[in-house]
Formats: sequence, C-alpha cells, structure tokens
Amino acid sequence: MKFFLLVLTMIHLSWGADATLEVVKTVEGLAPLAIEDASPQSNEVSQRFAQMLAADMNVVSLFSVDESYALNSFDSISPAPNHKNAQYILRYRLNSDGAGGIKADIKLLQNGRELFLKNYVLKQSEMAVFLSHTIAYDINAKLGGTPIDWIKRKVLFVRLTSPKHSEIVAADYTLSYQRVIVTGGMYGFAKWANREQTDLYYTSLSDFKPTIYKMNLLSGKKEKIISSDGMAVCSDVSEDSKRLLLTIAPNGQPDIYLYDLMSGGKTRITDYSGIDVNGQFMGDGSIAFVSNRLGYPNVFSMQPGSSAVSQLVYQGKSNSSLSAYKNFLVYKARENSATYSGNTFNLHLLSINSGNIRRLTASGENDFPRFSPDGEAILYIKQEGARSSVGVIRFGLNKSFIFPLKIGRIQSIDW
Repeated sequence: MKFFLLVLTMIHLSWGADATLEVVKTVEGLAPLAIEDASPQSNEVSQRFAQMLAADMNVVSLFSVDESYALNSFDSISPAPNHKNAQYILRYRLNSDGAGGIKADIKLLQNGRELFLKNYVLKQSEMAVFLSHTIAYDINAKLGGTPIDWIKRKVLFVRLTSPKHSEIVAADYTLSYQRVIVTGGMYGFAKWANREQTDLYYTSLSDFKPTIYKMNLLSGKKEKIISSDGMAVCSDVSEDSKRLLLTIAPNGQPDIYLYDLMSGGKTRITDYSGIDVNGQFMGDGSIAFVSNRLGYPNVFSMQPGSSAVSQLVYQGKSNSSLSAYKNFLVYKARENSATYSGNTFNLHLLSINSGNIRRLTASGENDFPRFSPDGEAILYIKQEGARSSVGVIRFGLNKSFIFPLKIGRIQSIDW
C-alpha cells in the first residue's frame, strides 16, 4: 500500500508571483526581437499583455526576446529608442470592443519591413492570455517554426481546497488563466476526453465508491462511466477517443482495464496480486503501466490478450509517473543524490525503438509529465525548495521553460 499512497500523494505548491518565464536551456545566435505597445491607452491590461507576448515568444524559440516595455506608434517603421538594436519588432494595439471583449491589431516588422499583419477579436477579455498564445502560434507558423499546436490548448488540473474538498480547473499552459469547472466535492485525476477538449473524465471520491464520470464542458452535463471499490481512474484515452485505459480495483488490488465506450465492455489487461496503475497507450498497440512487481514502482508493458510482461525502465527507482506518445515514454525516476547534486526526481525520455534514454530535467523534484497530443512538448510540475512551477519541455529544441505556480495544492494535470 505504500506505493498506492505514493501515487495518490498531493504535492504542495506554494503561492508565487504572476507567471513569468525562465529559460532553463538556451540556444545562442537567435535574432533579437522586442515587443511594443501601440494601444491608444496604455494601462495595466496593455502592459501585462506585453509580458504575455514576451513569455510566448520565448517559448516559440525563434528569437532572443527583449522583455523591456516600450510604447510606440502602430504605424511607425522605426523601433522605440530602447529597442534600436532589435532586428524584429512585434507591435500590438489593443482596443475594447465595448462589450467586454478585446480587438487586437498585430504587426511583425523585420528591420522596418512588415512581415505579418493580422486583426484579432477576443470576446472575453479575461482570456487575453489565449489571444497571446494564438498570436505566437500564428507568427511561428508564418515563419516556418516547428509546429506548436499545443500552445493554444487548455490544461486541466485538480487542486485540493480543503481536507475533503477539491476542484477541477481549466487553464492555459502557463496557468495564468484559470476557470473552475467542477467543485463541491472531492475529485481527482481529470483527463481530456477528446482532442477537441469539449469533454473530460474525472474521478469523484464523494460517491459511495470511487466513480469515473464524463462531463461536457459547455453544458455541464455528466454521465457515469464506472464505479469501483478502492480506486477508479481514467489514465489514458485512445487517439480516436473510443477506448479508455482505467485503473480499477474490483478485487481489492488495482489493475489496468481496457474500456470500450461504444459497448460499455471492459477487458482486464493486468492480473497481478500487487499494484498496477497508470496505463498508457503505446504506438505498437502495447500498453505501458507502472507496477510494484520489483518491490518498488517501475515501468512495464503488455500486449492486450497476452500474459507476457516486459520491463521498460532500468534506470532509477520509484518510477511512479509516466506518459506515452507513440513509441516514446517520459517518466520520472528517483536518482542518486551524490551523482545528480542532490536531485530527488528527474524526468527521462525513453525511445522504445532505439532504447536511448535522455535526461530532461536537472534539478528539483519533477512529476506528472504529460506529452502534448502532437508529441512536440512535455508538460510537468517542478518543485525546487519552496518554489513550485509548471514546466514545458520542447525536447526537440533542447529547451525548457518554467512558470511559477500560485494554485495551492495540485493532484494531477493534463492537456
């Protein structure tokens, strides 16, 4: 049961400053870019928007971003005096639409030459950070950057609000925007139900038995999927959204089950007297999962319908969280502090095809890794001393970014 408690342990996240970006790994030689405010009335909203754009353009990773604030005319071909050395200028003009929304004009200049011009309309001004994410996405696409579809997606997380109460929150990837979508009980393990992010699965711990529900985000309508003694978690959803991997414990010990949403039937995948949890679909049809078969949590795989179990991870111990994308795994591992300068847990990327392992983090305690749906990035939680952050790893570019958290206690995260 020690491992079961470990899986369910809440991580304490301290209240921090507004989301800011820290580049953990940098690439030299990027073209300098500055951001300028051309709004008719410079105020707190327009000034904060500059910070949002700076954070997003850092994540885009095509530029070296000057984060100093400056005002300028929208139609000027010259940069502001403190941006005279910037090769690129990203200029924005914000106006209220008179109905609680924002109109935004965006221009990207290269040495005075216009490269990009677009007008945006945002119906809800409190979601301005998503406008920033969309602008960054569009500029990245215009300049031929590596796809970043994930930057516009919503993130789900569960936070503990009191000893027997929690809530499920939808947010952006920096957690700057947050909207509570489920409250009034004890909940856990929220998971998007489809790529469109119209529905989600979550576990209610307020029922007589742990129960998995599916809820529509727009209507709030929910339907019961399954209940189980002890534990009921949806750990993964198939790419076509028709099958689920569940961890349930009808016989007292948690095992992995494949659940067919069309028929309502379930197939038992693992059959072990210990603990098997956190099943993940793999690209070859197998299922990766965490088990204490070695006396400590480690990562294994099975093909549905087969009793053969393969160990996937041989590095580190206490590998109690993982995420899969096709034939890649990201997992956390407890490492020797003498070797890794006092680190507790680091994230590692494993290629199933080649067997190559790459360490993705270098300090602190890193947990809850989640691949983006396109496999281009990894979202995770970092705790280092009293500081807690949400992290994004763009492993193809060898760059990582962290944003300080201010959300209390978090139990799971998904995007």
